[in-house]
Amino acid sequence: MKNFLFSCISILLCSFSFGQLQLTLFNDNWEFQAKPTDPVSIVSLPHTPKLEPLVMKGQFTGEVVYRKRFDYPLQKGRELLIHFEGAMHTAKVVLNGFEIGNHVGGYLPFELNLTSALRDSANVLEVFLDNREDPTIPPGKPIKDLDFYYHAGIYRNVWLEEVGGVQIQDPYFQTIAANTSSATLQLDFELKFAPDWIILPIQVQAKLGGATFTLTNEAFIDSTNVITYTGKINLKTPQLWSPSNPNLYDLKIYAIYAQDTIAQQTLKVGVRKPELKPDGFYLNGSKLFLSGTNRHQEYPYVGYAVPDNAQKRDAQLIKDAGFNFVRLSHYPQAPAFYEACDEIGIIVMDAIPGWQFFGPAPFEQRCKSDLEALILRDRNHPSVLFWENSLNETEMSEVFMLEMNQIAKSLLKDQGFTSGWLDHPSYDVFIPARQHAKAPDYWANYKPKAKALFIAEYGDWEYYAQNAGFNQTQFADLAPTERNSRHLRGASEKALLQQAFNFQEASNSNRKGGNIIGEANWVCFDYTRGYSPDLEASGIYDITRLPKYAVGFYKSQLLDASQKPYIKMATNWSSTPPSSVTVYSNCDQVELFLNDKSILKKSASPGPASEYLPHPPYQFEIPAFEAGKLVATGFKRQVRVASDQVQTPGKPVEISLELDTLSYGIDLAKSDLIFVRAKLLDANGTVIPTNDYKVIFSVQAQDAGLMCPAIQAMEAGIASALLRTEAPTHPIQIKVSIPALNLTETLIWKPAP
Repeated sequence: MKNFLFSCISILLCSFSFGQLQLTLFNDNWEFQAKPTDPVSIVSLPHTPKLEPLVMKGQFTGEVVYRKRFDYPLQKGRELLIHFEGAMHTAKVVLNGFEIGNHVGGYLPFELNLTSALRDSANVLEVFLDNREDPTIPPGKPIKDLDFYYHAGIYRNVWLEEVGGVQIQDPYFQTIAANTSSATLQLDFELKFAPDWIILPIQVQAKLGGATFTLTNEAFIDSTNVITYTGKINLKTPQLWSPSNPNLYDLKIYAIYAQDTIAQQTLKVGVRKPELKPDGFYLNGSKLFLSGTNRHQEYPYVGYAVPDNAQKRDAQLIKDAGFNFVRLSHYPQAPAFYEACDEIGIIVMDAIPGWQFFGPAPFEQRCKSDLEALILRDRNHPSVLFWENSLNETEMSEVFMLEMNQIAKSLLKDQGFTSGWLDHPSYDVFIPARQHAKAPDYWANYKPKAKALFIAEYGDWEYYAQNAGFNQTQFADLAPTERNSRHLRGASEKALLQQAFNFQEASNSNRKGGNIIGEANWVCFDYTRGYSPDLEASGIYDITRLPKYAVGFYKSQLLDASQKPYIKMATNWSSTPPSSVTVYSNCDQVELFLNDKSILKKSASPGPASEYLPHPPYQFEIPAFEAGKLVATGFKRQVRVASDQVQTPGKPVEISLELDTLSYGIDLAKSDLIFVRAKLLDANGTVIPTNDYKVIFSVQAQDAGLMCPAIQAMEAGIASALLRTEAPTHPIQIKVSIPALNLTETLIWKPAP
């Protein structure tokens, strides 16, 4: 096999230089003004023009300007590009008084060439943004009628890219066939040449791990100075990518002249083969049920301005809840989130911006441009297998649907599945919400016109609208507001159990017909929305990313064969206990103990709301409340394999304080957002599930500060503050106090030496 392909290409060049090309993060020391008369503030990216309240009643809209002063002595023959991952939602970019370019659309990246106006020093870059409502820009719907907010600012990373006269464009890595023995892989990409090059022998090389692609190219350069390469490789015993084994490879592409790299690109890719068959979804030859959730990308207070590590923590929480799938509702999300899904194994349904709205021209054309940009950005992610190329819950014309599917198919080349909320035969997957069908059967007896059926939303609206259609006689004493799934984490135990039960019941019903490939509940995290002045609280995590009881249910249902024994009680065992205790477990049997005395030992027993679930929840009736310790022990094949315990809460005696960094730590290279948790504890270390107290947070640090009000309400015994760090190199001191209880605590974080 050849190590590389020699190509003699007719190109013209006046002069140029070679060497390692550069990619520079461009997030620090931006000047920001919301109005020309406002004082200038120095900010770092990602940035939001306004810190919003926890419960929003209308978002910031308007014109803002970001300004960056910098030096950049560019070598002759090089070019300097600027790459914006996302800025909301119309942008004009000016360098040293010269307009460089414009962009419309807030969810997808854009790139501009700065070279023509660049100086060696004292450059002034200005970015003028406008996020005011515009029905021609997807999602287009007025904020007061929208189910989410789209926020403002340069809310993702910005990069400088120094390139030579040759650029690698639009690489596309494809798995043609794959099993554990071998895989056939294909790589397509383009080389784009500057218009002033001369004849040179260029070596083009692509490597996957230790293997090399055999590449071929067109014999001529087209009118845009682009030449297309394609190549294949047969890989022996590939390490396949899947949710249970998210194996990744480094794919490296080089353009070389005289042993010097003049262009290069490295991609993280995965070898995997998805298939839709009449009986379900298959990955790498094995049938896989897609158990998932929906995600909005916003954080409290900062909106969309969520740094990379915080994006990755959301992915970890989704994985930790037992899901192998996420639908990104209802717009493209941050690159770091997809990277995390690649790394930890979450299958993604990507989506164009849109919800219940079709705007005037040029709205339709911008939808098509968004789809093309989305696919070119994300198609190399092994996690992204499904593409929602329809406008969610929006009536679309036959021609529009056909054209959007044609765009997707031409760019994906049979490497992904198109998805639409309307049952149209041009889509590979029909993705209705549960409430789009009729109770009580919903989709159990339905045969879609598309190739497959996936329930894209369930567990919320049908219960909120009180038309779920089930015979829930056991809940006849509940008010309508109690029977739905929208409950804050600080709600009653009864309410949180109801939410978890609704998800359980609907998920069980989804599986009844056996003709769906998967499901995604609504929703993973509580969020804010334009049309309602309250939090949408059907999340299984609250808006600060703390779990509700429903997380325990989903963890117990994980289908991964490698899942460890799991058991979780859904109770605080407080002074107002329920008459029964729910236990979520994947164990064969569960035994419940109260103060070391066995109450009952049960085997898993499906009921009318769990007969199609992998692991039905356990229900224990309690004869009488007795304060103390409640323990649930799980058995597999008569062997104790897991346990969980709760203790009746006592009087508050202390606060514990922690940084909720999960497995990612604090980002030491760029900005980060971390929730600080203050927990009210009794003498046994039990969290006291109260909503009664206010907690005061304060931070002393050179590289960090609060992004929320200093006074936070305690919810179910935990108060959360949002801390932003800026690549910290100095200690961070955090203090909390509860004046009503005369309690204080201090935490000091120090960077590793």
